[in-house]
Amino acid sequence: MARGQEPSHLFITCADSRIVPNLITASGPGDLFTVRNLGNLVPRLGSVPADDSVAATIEYATSALNVRTITVCGHSGCGAMAALLSGGEKAAGLPAFGRWLRHGNHTLARFIAGESAGEDDGPLDRLCRVNVIQQLENLRTYPQVDRLFRAGHLELVGMYFDIGTARVHLLEHPPIEPSALS
Repeated sequence: MARGQEPSHLFITCADSRIVPNLITASGPGDLFTVRNLGNLVPRLGSVPADDSVAATIEYATSALNVRTITVCGHSGCGAMAALLSGGEKAAGLPAFGRWLRHGNHTLARFIAGESAGEDDGPLDRLCRVNVIQQLENLRTYPQVDRLFRAGHLELVGMYFDIGTARVHLLEHPPIEPSALS
């Protein structure tokens, strides 16, 4: 590892201090190339405000490191999702946080349009799960990710960590049609 890195996964998760990627995935040093941000958001390509940090990480992971899997990991009780659910009220007085939450607008729209399947613990829990699925779709707005995914060279995985039970759940996501990405 001293000479270089060869991670197999790009792991996108929340900045929440209770999330420890290597513990919940049972991975070792060098296995994960990790992005942590509030709400494990993946800004869509071309979104406003732009976010080159996440975009640059996606580019580097898929082009230079040739990761084979991108995992988006959400979690229970996410503060960013609670702020999104509050209509931004919980982000009042935090201008950068409020701007960042705009990247969750597609998640909120998907949440409002959907219904509970009965496998969640209320609206916040459902929004946290919906967010993971939306971020997987957002990843497909990046041409390199979409090309690799379509060719079968890249797997996209949705994961949800329940902090209270310390359990990891894999989330099923529907196939994404190209028209859904615009």
